[in-house]
Amino acid sequence: MIVKLGDKMLTLAKVFGLVDCRAISLKEAVTLSGYSYWHLTRLYHRYQESGLKELFQQHRNRPPTKISPQQVSQLRNYYIDLGKPQLSLLLYFFRLKHPDLPSLSREWARQILIHEQVYSPGKRGKVFRHRFEAPAPGLLVQGDSTTMQWLPNDTCYYHLIAFIDDCTRLCLGARIAAHDSVVEHFQILKGVVRRYGRFVALYYDNDEKYRYIRHNQSRHYTYHTDQADLQVVRALSELGIKVINTKLYDPCGKGKIERFIQTVQLQLPVWFRRYGVQTLSEANRVLSRYIRFYNQIRYHRELRSTPQEKFQALGAQSRFTPVDSKVDLNKVFSYRVERIVDRANTIRFNGIEYQLQPTAGGFTYCGKKAEVRYLPGEPVRIYIDGQQQNYHKLLTKTKDAVE
Repeated sequence: MIVKLGDKMLTLAKVFGLVDCRAISLKEAVTLSGYSYWHLTRLYHRYQESGLKELFQQHRNRPPTKISPQQVSQLRNYYIDLGKPQLSLLLYFFRLKHPDLPSLSREWARQILIHEQVYSPGKRGKVFRHRFEAPAPGLLVQGDSTTMQWLPNDTCYYHLIAFIDDCTRLCLGARIAAHDSVVEHFQILKGVVRRYGRFVALYYDNDEKYRYIRHNQSRHYTYHTDQADLQVVRALSELGIKVINTKLYDPCGKGKIERFIQTVQLQLPVWFRRYGVQTLSEANRVLSRYIRFYNQIRYHRELRSTPQEKFQALGAQSRFTPVDSKVDLNKVFSYRVERIVDRANTIRFNGIEYQLQPTAGGFTYCGKKAEVRYLPGEPVRIYIDGQQQNYHKLLTKTKDAVE
């Protein structure tokens, strides 16, 4: 079989021959071929797998899809109305709005928008080496938070808190909150453990909720790390989960969660404009829909699949372990402080005195350690020797009592 090559095909054949001889790199071949790096990489992989004949063979069993000038105008206007989003996101929403539209590839949509002079292609960034990847789901979870003006027509800054699986890039939990507080981290992590189970380690930066940092510069006091009150780390340690902190001033150490947040910053505001989000509660509802889209629909280039597909494919190797039914997650993910029971069988906490009920034999708990578990806005729970105690409040002893 004789294959007739055109000018572009002949150029590609020469370029790939130079790449095979290691005369030039694939990145240097971009300037010789005129193709983008992404497209040239795909062609080169096909060339290595199937050879030159298969690469230039035309696989077209149907005539090319044509769209009308009216549909081109609709695509152009919709692209402008959404604030010029990423092309993959544009096509996803455009197909939802116009289900009768013929299937378009991203490159075809890109060429249409370039012809309509509303899209200007930029230079592709650097290609970095392959990142470290945990060999199984549940071995390592990465977390981070970022601040941004998320809501349209709202100048307030809100915090996005997110956690993803290092192996599969599956987003395990995310939330937009008014404050990057311990309570918000408790809620997200509790939901992750309840849905997926316990994981082995959490990789986070040097935030004050995950690491105790003092510079020992005080002239009057010496700080010790054993005095740290890291409530999130303490809660995770009760479940046997280890917290690993990144090196200082090294955000590349947790590059996967940084890349995930960068993607969310580009795409999530488009979703908010698409669904007319006005409040924080609406934003979190749309965020949950976006997470399903990211996990189950959006194709991940590095994985060559969706995160959900890889998570299911590695299900037998998963290191997520179910939590024992006896473990009370509401107790684990709550603030914990200790108090000593006094002679009157009472303890004081936040300016309020709590009277404990005596034991069945009429004895008090005088001198024992009482563990107080609480969350803002919820009733206080008191434990002695692992058993929850009944109590009633007495008169307030100080003026700074907090309910």
